[in-house]
Amino acid sequence: MTKPREKTREELTAEIEDRKKKIRQFENREKMLRQKLSKEERRTRSHRLIVRGAVFESIVPEAKNMTDEEATALLRLALTSEPAREYLKKRAGDGNAE
Repeated sequence: MTKPREKTREELTAEIEDRKKKIRQFENREKMLRQKLSKEERRTRSHRLIVRGAVFESIVPEAKNMTDEEATALLRLALTSEPAREYLKKRAGDGNAE
């Protein structure tokens, strides 16, 4: 069995550069995927906020004419009531809200 030929200095240098190039490509791909994930998470959050705002306005039609501060005060008042606290406590306890 013959020994494999050792690579020359130039071949090793070229291989190192090739591997560095591949690392940069993988790093760029990772960056692109992270940006895509972030964009998807923002889109999902925006959708959720829009849907919940629409639900709030459908339940409280007067909310359309309220300022942000008034709507916040109403929600705080409603969510600090005893039935709301019990509902939230129950939901946190068993992961279900019924």
